[in-house]
Amino acid sequence: MFFLAVSSYALHAQEKQYYFFHPYTYGSDALYNPVSLLTDGGFDSYQILDRQPTWNNIEWNIAATNVWRSLISPLPVISAFGWKRFIRQEIIPSSFNINDAQYAPNIALHTIGGGMEYRKISEWYDYYDVPLPYICGIATCVAYEFINEVVENGPQTSPNEDCIPDVLIFQPLGFILFSFDGAAEFFSSTLQMNDWSEQTGLSFAPFAVRNAGQNFVMKLALNRNRSTNIFFHFGEFALLGLSLKTNSEYAVSFGGGFASTGVKDLPTINGVPSNTVISGPMAGIYYDRNNSLLASVVYSANQNTRFRMNLFPGLLSSSEYCPGIFLTISGNGSTTAGLTMRILPVGLSFFSPHK
Repeated sequence: MFFLAVSSYALHAQEKQYYFFHPYTYGSDALYNPVSLLTDGGFDSYQILDRQPTWNNIEWNIAATNVWRSLISPLPVISAFGWKRFIRQEIIPSSFNINDAQYAPNIALHTIGGGMEYRKISEWYDYYDVPLPYICGIATCVAYEFINEVVENGPQTSPNEDCIPDVLIFQPLGFILFSFDGAAEFFSSTLQMNDWSEQTGLSFAPFAVRNAGQNFVMKLALNRNRSTNIFFHFGEFALLGLSLKTNSEYAVSFGGGFASTGVKDLPTINGVPSNTVISGPMAGIYYDRNNSLLASVVYSANQNTRFRMNLFPGLLSSSEYCPGIFLTISGNGSTTAGLTMRILPVGLSFFSPHK
């Protein structure tokens, strides 16, 4: 990882072409920063876990130790899990059975999504004159990925097979891929890829990270002036639809598909557990300016976020004090609401459980 960071920095140290970062004062790009990336990426899995995202619900000591041990000594874990099963489920697309298709989120979220995040947050560091921006970019992405694996691990003490391909294979592949300007140009221009993550907010009674979610968008133009596009939105879900430009800057997008609604345990082999996701329907409508998300309304079968609305700063006013707001309602009626501002690295929120 050190040599990857050094070579990446040497490749881009003098680079000033920004493919993904734009210093917009509106929408999702206005809230993009290292803290938002750490919270959205690190706590993303709470969208489908059956426990509240409170600080005390994270088994920091147990989970971090377990993940770390699995990462520094992966070969015995893979051997116990089974090399053939590991390669079939995690590495090479070999089945469309959801129980054997963990390779799909590995490629989409950790290589393509994670690679784009590396390039974008590195450009953010470079724009704000942070020293060694691309090394800082790798460090930030590794940090949020490690937090994500710790959150997913929970109280599990048996070897963690799931974190190995994510952290040691697919995320580094993303760093390498998006270090090439040609790849960055293709994803940013041809596919119009961007980060459309949720607006995270901290609540304090109890302390928790609310409304976290790391999401991505791609748009493939169907005509020369890019007024009509195939719309693909993905994260802990995958939506397909259309994006229609209303003028040179603004677009309305809508799509339907499937969301992860929970986690299902698979058979444990030689003491190494594995799991897959349960899915259900989801649909959403989105409004953006220059591919920076301004507003979204989503309905899904996800019990934790049955209804979700995000109105980003800049939707109603260009003032730097114009707030963003978010609201989620779970399947049992629990409500999370919050407020974000451009001048804050992360928002504030409150949680009202169903009674």
